[in-house]
Amino acid sequence: MIQDRPELVKYFASKNPGHLFLFVLPLWYLSVKFISTSDVSSGSILIAFIVGVIYWTFLEYGIHRWVYHTHFKTRILSYFLGSFHLYHHKEVGDRRVYNSGFLMIYLLTPLVVSPFLLITRHIGILSALILGLSIAYFIYECVHFLIHYKKFKSGYMAYIQSFHFHHHDKAPNKNFGNTSHLWDFLLGTYDDRYKIYKMPASSEVSLILVKKV
Repeated sequence: MIQDRPELVKYFASKNPGHLFLFVLPLWYLSVKFISTSDVSSGSILIAFIVGVIYWTFLEYGIHRWVYHTHFKTRILSYFLGSFHLYHHKEVGDRRVYNSGFLMIYLLTPLVVSPFLLITRHIGILSALILGLSIAYFIYECVHFLIHYKKFKSGYMAYIQSFHFHHHDKAPNKNFGNTSHLWDFLLGTYDDRYKIYKMPASSEVSLILVKKV
C-alpha cells in the first residue's frame, strides 16, 4: 500500500491529468505528421484511428478488471499492480492517486503499443492507431479525474459517474469500464443498477471536499 512507500506516489500516480498532456502532445504531433506524409487513403486512416480508440476501451476495461482487481499469489505483483488501486477504493477522496504517474505511463507504453506491430508495419497506419489510442487514453484520464472531483447532474458525465461510483460502493466486481460500459456488457460484468444508484453521504463528502494533499 502507498502508506508503506509514500515516496512512490509521485512516480506511479498523480492527482490530475495535466502532466500527461506533455506526454501525449508529442505523440499527437508525430502521428499527425506521419499520417499527413503517408500514402494511405483517408478511409484506411479513419478505420485505423477507430480501431485505436476501441483498443483503448478494451485496455481500460482489461487493466481495471484483470490487473487492478486480481489477487495475485505473488506478493510483489500484488503490491505493485494492485496496491494503488485498492488504496483508491479505500480512500476515494485522496487526489494523489486519481491518475497515472509518468513512470507508470512510460513503463506500460511499449507493452500497450507493441500489438499494433502484429497488425501492420506501415508508418501511416501505425500512426493512426497510436493517435486513436492516445486520444482515447487522455480522455479516459480526464474523465476519471472529473468524476472524482465534482458532482454532475446530467449528461454523459453524470451517467459515467454513477456507473463508476456504483462500482466503488456497491459492485467492485462489476462495471469496470471508466468511459463506457461496452466491454462490461460484452463480457458479462455489466450491472444496470447504477441507473438507480444514489451516492451515499460519505461519498458525497469525499467527492466534494477532497483531501488537500
